[in-house]
Amino acid sequence: MKAKKWLFYPWIIALAAVFFAGPARADLYWETHSVSVNIPGQTNGTSIQKYYFTPYASKVELGAGKVIIVNFKSRKLYSLNTRARTCTQINLARLPGIPGMSGVNQKQMGQLLGAVMGTVITPTNRYRTIDGYRCREYFVHIAILDGEYWVSKDVEGYRQLETLGDEAGALAQCNPLFRQIDIPDLVRKLNGFPVRTVNHVMGGTVTTTLTKIEQTHLAPSLFDIPRDYAMKKMG
Repeated sequence: MKAKKWLFYPWIIALAAVFFAGPARADLYWETHSVSVNIPGQTNGTSIQKYYFTPYASKVELGAGKVIIVNFKSRKLYSLNTRARTCTQINLARLPGIPGMSGVNQKQMGQLLGAVMGTVITPTNRYRTIDGYRCREYFVHIAILDGEYWVSKDVEGYRQLETLGDEAGALAQCNPLFRQIDIPDLVRKLNGFPVRTVNHVMGGTVTTTLTKIEQTHLAPSLFDIPRDYAMKKMG
């Protein structure tokens, strides 16, 4: 698996919330700034990620023209390339798994994936104040990634993210390849909103810092797919 798939673990936790479709509440928006150093196959540099969450849809802008949108009602995920103006649609309600693989084999593969994706989250007794937030350090291990996570319960919207995390994983049950990964458990164990994370992967590091967060109203049009994008369906 290419290293780049592991570079955005901070937003994996945030993206856990994309499976939530609960009662109405304030929308949530936040931004992070990432610095990548010595990641194989990538040049050193910085990027800004933007996250939008509502009770009916979510959107994550990863930078470099990569955007992920999830519609909770239709249970579809859209992966957009804004530079090429293309969009890949995935039906989360009936993920196809691996073509040609029987249900039994898919279950076994799912169990193997669960072992490979095994996570360990260990709290430390180190505390520090980062950008005004009182944070506690956690050591995080997931597959080939090891990281130090500074999280805080004082971040506006933390409780909302925690609630969303409790509902995450519902769609993962649609496929044995994904149900082995307990995303809500990851959110609960971190016990705070990530303010700064330092992830180590394949000899490189990605440092991500929360720069802005607010509870606000997000327009439904923000989650629309542009009509002139070339569409491709998967599943």
